[in-house]
Amino acid sequence: MIRSTKTAILFVAGALALSGCALIGASEAPRDESGAIDKKANADAFSIRVGDCINDPGEGDVDRVPVVPCSEPHELEVFHEFSIQTADFPETQEAMDELTFDQCDPAFRTFVGRSYEESSLDYTSMQPTKSSWADGDRLVHCLVTDPESPKITGSLAGANQ
Repeated sequence: MIRSTKTAILFVAGALALSGCALIGASEAPRDESGAIDKKANADAFSIRVGDCINDPGEGDVDRVPVVPCSEPHELEVFHEFSIQTADFPETQEAMDELTFDQCDPAFRTFVGRSYEESSLDYTSMQPTKSSWADGDRLVHCLVTDPESPKITGSLAGANQ
């Protein structure tokens, strides 16, 4: 899901959805003692968390994501995550997006240092699918990117841009 029409970034509306499928041999994101990603890996999508840096996992249902240390070039950074608190799966993609916007927009300001509307940065999200919802998945990840720079090195936390 793209929040606005500022730019065309890597994803189309609804392109990233967490898949509820368990993978044989799925791996956690590789982390150092501080909890930061310490090497490139193709990790279980459910193992990423705020502050992690990733590259484009592709379109459709996502059960694995390419994680990288934030000190290496990457396309996205997780800036917020939350669980949807409704009992039923949202009836439309627009309803899912609205739930996402309500959480990601204020978190964007806190993470980046300025509101989404004032920022040159953009964001997308990974959302549950109908099938992963049936398996108990309610997790949404909000991911920030810089549409002016195809690869980011370092964190966008406090970038104030």
